[in-house]
Amino acid sequence: MPAVYRYVVEERAVEALLFVSDEEQDYLLAYFRLLASRPYSDGPVWRLDETGRKNFADISGPFTVVHWTDHALREVRIVEFMRS
Repeated sequence: MPAVYRYVVEERAVEALLFVSDEEQDYLLAYFRLLASRPYSDGPVWRLDETGRKNFADISGPFTVVHWTDHALREVRIVEFMRS
């Protein structure tokens, strides 16, 4: 049985969710679930965060979603998102 991952939305992204429409919130939450369902697929673009960890950026619809996966905890961490 494959490992089950969950997504965790970090504070910066939670605060940004307050400023998008209900439809966009639904879209983003569905995309976060999709990322958690495929934790081994990395985005095409990455950057290092302040700790030196690779953060991946995926474009989905009108948004760029920045995330990284903690395989030890089985979590996909949603760092932030912004309009593309």
